[in-house]
Amino acid sequence: MKPAEVLDTYSGVTTLTVDFFDTLVTRCVAQPTHVFAVMEKLLVDEEGAKWEQFALRRVEAEQQSRIVASGTDECRDVTIDEIYLELARDMNLSMSQRARLIQFEKDQEVAHCVAVPFGVAMTNLARERGLRVVVVSDNYMPSAQLVAMAHAVGYQWLTSADIFVSCEHGAMKHNGKLWPVVLNALKVESSAVLHIGDDAVADGSVPSGLGIHTYVRDAMRRSHRHIGNTAPDILPLSRIEAIYRDEMDSRGWDAVEVLGGGMVAMVVAAQIADVQRVIAEREVVGIHFATRDGYLAYTVWNRLRDAGYELPPATYTAFSRSVAWRANMTECNEKSIARFVGDDEMLTIERLERRLGCSLVSTLGREKLISADIARSVLIDNADAVVEGSRQLRHRMVRYLENQGCMTPGHHLVIDLGWTGSAVADLADLIVAESAGKATMEGRFTGLYWDATPQRRRLAMNAFAVDEFSSVDDNVRLLGGIRVLEALITAPHGSVVDFTVAGEPVFVDTQPELRAYTSFVGRLDEYAMDSAYDMLIGKHRSGVTAADISGEVLWASMMQVIHSPRIDEQLLLATVNHLTSMDHEGEGRCLVASAPEKPSEVLLEDLYSMYDILIHRHWLQGTLSSWHSIPDARWIADEIYKLWPLTHPQWIHIKR
Repeated sequence: MKPAEVLDTYSGVTTLTVDFFDTLVTRCVAQPTHVFAVMEKLLVDEEGAKWEQFALRRVEAEQQSRIVASGTDECRDVTIDEIYLELARDMNLSMSQRARLIQFEKDQEVAHCVAVPFGVAMTNLARERGLRVVVVSDNYMPSAQLVAMAHAVGYQWLTSADIFVSCEHGAMKHNGKLWPVVLNALKVESSAVLHIGDDAVADGSVPSGLGIHTYVRDAMRRSHRHIGNTAPDILPLSRIEAIYRDEMDSRGWDAVEVLGGGMVAMVVAAQIADVQRVIAEREVVGIHFATRDGYLAYTVWNRLRDAGYELPPATYTAFSRSVAWRANMTECNEKSIARFVGDDEMLTIERLERRLGCSLVSTLGREKLISADIARSVLIDNADAVVEGSRQLRHRMVRYLENQGCMTPGHHLVIDLGWTGSAVADLADLIVAESAGKATMEGRFTGLYWDATPQRRRLAMNAFAVDEFSSVDDNVRLLGGIRVLEALITAPHGSVVDFTVAGEPVFVDTQPELRAYTSFVGRLDEYAMDSAYDMLIGKHRSGVTAADISGEVLWASMMQVIHSPRIDEQLLLATVNHLTSMDHEGEGRCLVASAPEKPSEVLLEDLYSMYDILIHRHWLQGTLSSWHSIPDARWIADEIYKLWPLTHPQWIHIKR
């Protein structure tokens, strides 16, 4: 509702109480703890590595101070001094350092605060109508600090006398103890008060239970994520998401726009910025954005060229795992054929023929479903036909690659999401062989999973955000979210499955991918391209530029979505089926797996196979987040978090 509608609904009230943070004032970052990330960045830039992980330690110090305080008085809130006392113990800070940091935090809060338009309109209208307006807040900051922040964004009428903050009254909104203090001080009955805030409990059910009228509005909280994931690398995405939060305050939250213009846009901008850095340093004769992973970057690249930016021409080159593998296959045996049939697949002879690009002779019915073992034996029995089909495919593919300029002597770049890099390595093998070594290829990948190491013997490669030499935990986190990135960073066409005699790619469209693209992915990708373009030309309204997107920043941005998703992202992506089959056929698997029908009958020993299935076939963290919201299935998610700590939503940890 609009402010006037809210006040009209409660026309009999004489006093308006409002929460401070996220109702009157917010920050220009996506969540409150990210101000600590700003502090850490400034401290490290000015004084060095001793301040690394300050932000997370500040988060944990607050949590610890609340534990200590509750041991003596469960009703009261903590103060900022108590928080920094815990931080001083953790970081071995002196009294002068502690005092300096407290003031530093207060200064940064003032510097990063912005007014909430709804709060401005509501308080102005209430005061015009003669209502008394006061602030009631659960916070560790003193009233003088809240006044300073309020004045910084235009609430000049607010004074300390208008503020009731928990840390100064030994009571909180959450436990209901602060409300009697407020009512007694104002000398009003609860029925004469309307309270507006953003928390369903502290600003809703608790005061309502005391007879206070309430209106809960959580628009400013929609950009929040897990508080433990707080570090400077988060800040570029945080600033972008804060811009969307503010813009959508009045028009409603759009998860598609936020996801596309935020994380996905940062991947696209990073792909282009990486290529720009390479061509500025050394000679490159060809730049090739891979289908479909490079479609968005390729489109933005050409948009930059059309706008007059000095970039060389690039191609959009069609290859896929299936065509690269087939085109390089010279022998058909148990080892070479294993990659073409998944262990758990049930196939038909007709589908095998489409998958291998040749006719197969078999006594089995052409439409009868057969197991993986039988399917592989059929291919072995037709080894000559399979090898000949691969040879013909290679001939067609070489013609296509010649048309694309991939055979031009010199060094070429291929831009791809990556993961294992095997498809690009196969492509590189083919180009090197067919060009007699005159053309070489380098893979520029967003990320590489641990089993990419064997490809390094065949292909020069660089991973922008993460590589196989990173920690095992980070590699597994990447594996758990790869499917989300592949489903979103895509193109308005299907995968390439063949090439014509004239050297034109043959794409196959699949219904699950078409449904997702029509439903929201196409729109999401448009937002991503526009946002990436603005970052690259230095005109993004958040102030974020390509120079801000390091590998660590891109990793953090991806992890914020694929490892600590908000509920809106989890619900949105739960509608997507991801295809992993070699022939790009079938319905694929839903990114978010359904919870067991009878969670109470799941055994602890079942969790090991369940974890394996989730991490290899679905979106691990999105699924666990979904299950955790289901009361009967919550225990399963909790147990998986315990058994495999790396699956916990907090992916940033203190290095002790």
